[in-house]
Amino acid sequence: MHRAEHPRLGTDAGLPPAPYRRLTPRAATPTMSTQARSEPMTQTPRTFPFSRRWWTRGRIVAAVVIVAALLRPWAAWQLPVDYDEPVYVKAALDYADALRAGDWNAVIDYAGNREHPPLVKLVYGAGVLALGDGVSWDTALLTSRLISALFGTLAVLLLALADPLAGAMLALHTLTVKYTSQAYLEALPLFACIAAVLALRRSAGRDRWLYLSAAALGITAAGKLSYLPIVFVIGYIALWERPGRRGDLVPYLALAAATFLLLNPTLWRDPLPRLAQTLTFHSQYSRSAHVQQIGYPWFQPILWVAFSVPWHPEVFFYGGFDGLIFLLALGGAWWQWRERRWAVVWAGTSMLALLAWPTKWPQYALIVVPALCLMAAGTARRAYRWLSEQETYWEWLREMVPKPPRAFWFALGLVALAFVGLYVASGVIVALEQRHWTHITAATTPLPANSVRDIAAAPDGRLALATSAGAVLWSPPTASGPESWRIFTHANSGLPANDVLAVAADSTGAIWFGTGAGLARYRGGSWQTFRAGDMHLASDRVYAIAAGADGRLWVGTGAGAAAYDGATWMPLPPESGLGGALVLAIAVEPDGRAVWFGTESVVVRLDVAARTWTRFTPDNSPLGPGGVADLMVDSDGRVWAATLGGGLGVWDGTAWRVFNVANSRIPSNTVQRVFQDAKGTLWVGFSWPTQFGGALASFDGHTWRQYAAGRAGFSGAEALAIAQDALGRIWVGTQSAGVDVYSP
Repeated sequence: MHRAEHPRLGTDAGLPPAPYRRLTPRAATPTMSTQARSEPMTQTPRTFPFSRRWWTRGRIVAAVVIVAALLRPWAAWQLPVDYDEPVYVKAALDYADALRAGDWNAVIDYAGNREHPPLVKLVYGAGVLALGDGVSWDTALLTSRLISALFGTLAVLLLALADPLAGAMLALHTLTVKYTSQAYLEALPLFACIAAVLALRRSAGRDRWLYLSAAALGITAAGKLSYLPIVFVIGYIALWERPGRRGDLVPYLALAAATFLLLNPTLWRDPLPRLAQTLTFHSQYSRSAHVQQIGYPWFQPILWVAFSVPWHPEVFFYGGFDGLIFLLALGGAWWQWRERRWAVVWAGTSMLALLAWPTKWPQYALIVVPALCLMAAGTARRAYRWLSEQETYWEWLREMVPKPPRAFWFALGLVALAFVGLYVASGVIVALEQRHWTHITAATTPLPANSVRDIAAAPDGRLALATSAGAVLWSPPTASGPESWRIFTHANSGLPANDVLAVAADSTGAIWFGTGAGLARYRGGSWQTFRAGDMHLASDRVYAIAAGADGRLWVGTGAGAAAYDGATWMPLPPESGLGGALVLAIAVEPDGRAVWFGTESVVVRLDVAARTWTRFTPDNSPLGPGGVADLMVDSDGRVWAATLGGGLGVWDGTAWRVFNVANSRIPSNTVQRVFQDAKGTLWVGFSWPTQFGGALASFDGHTWRQYAAGRAGFSGAEALAIAQDALGRIWVGTQSAGVDVYSP
């Protein structure tokens, strides 16, 4: 029987393709005895890279697994926190607490994330439990990610054992690397579904492979129900590739169902209602405002696997082969239908299920990726065999290609190793720098918009953020849970508008938000709004807020400034020179003796006790005519002015000094924000005057340090806001990239 027509093995029986034989007329082919009489036999030795003895199947599989085992922990270490990870890590911490206490009722009745089975979260919880008491949220996240990376690597191993080339494709598939390296629910059911299919194909009856496949199917369902479409290819193999063993289907399904129930503690009590709740969740969730707002089209799953999406380019240093794998699989589908029909059934039925599935998140597409890799590998081998049969081409290649000695390959290997070493070393250096950074965006967190105008730290450790689509109160992580977010909009709070421009926290714990339609105070769960008429000003647009130690609040608007003592609003008098001016920045000296105001053209100092005003203009100071975007009083009492085109000014009490691109290492003269952290380091945000984006720099009193865009971890967006949280991290709010968080 021709091996391409084997009823069970097909062409992927683990045998290498037939070796190339040059076809010549029989009369021209000498016999062994004739050859021996005419001339001694010689054999051209193969040099190292092409030695079949070296590139054995086992070594190829080992190389593939090593690549997978390197990429996934790397991604687990480098990837930013994704949207669903806090939910799953919280569940892992809760399960760890319940297991530590031996409280199985808490495990069975755990209500968090009930829409997905608990198995993967329990596995993550077991990993957290093994670390002992007092595990922080960040440690739990990394532990869960490493467990995910382990199962992702095992999935590559299984596929590589069946087809090394397909395993190599899965090892490099960026969509798969991402979601099998994060604390998502994908890696374990992906591994289990591959095991279920491959074990069933190896089964010859009611043997261990059949039962292993059934158990793996149960684990797949207990891991995540969105992988259940694998039953279609299981059914195809059981009914069409094993026609004489259809009676095995009943015990097979019984064992799979028993495994599913055993590994799903949620169903140990009230199984039918709870299972119904899980099954109906996604149809309801697909109609939620969150899903409707994103608005993925019905064919989005095809797009996820058809293109090499640039997932986190700072992590994936290679371009990705996802699109090429899809094209090879699609282009060779006809031949694969003849040679690997089960893989085509797997890919086709899984994709149809994804198209029908109500939610279209990218991680759901992983079920189809192993089948695409198998099809693509088959297509690539068929193309190679076709090329091998082009005798003229290979004869020309043998004549034209030089055959250097082994020493050449050794030297070439050393040169290549040196280049790879330099590349890896530079990548490690960049990674060591990037690991200090995390990125908060609207795509991966509840942040309502990526335009963050201002950030302020409250006395209780919370951070208040002003964005273009609402306000945010962020609470730091604790031993009992991760960070939390509270979003305020005009629709759900007392904010006068969603366009929030400024924020400040006073000593009483009140948070003040300046918007394009007025000022709002949030304290003790209640809101109070102040309009231009309340402040006796002509503009509702609030650009700057500062709270003094004496309890007074200072507010800058599009038409002047005012002070509030908790009962009465007092607009600044005409002699201040601020009447009707656009006030962009306010800073209060710690002792409250002076208040500084920055406008579109001047800096004004108010001596509170003497009620005298000092104006610094381009004529009497080196600040320049561009205006002042920010003011800050440092721990030594010096006043720093971020100017729009004139550089960074500092007032020492007697005179101004200016840092600019000509006399210092600052990257731009357009300065947007200046901030001093708890250690005294100055952080400065810049923008480019003629192009999109910005820069970030720090100054320790002696040396300027710039943070390059991308490679150093900073996003490179225009830095509009800087603050420090209770954990000592520096938050940099940007115009278009959300928040870049630096952990010193």
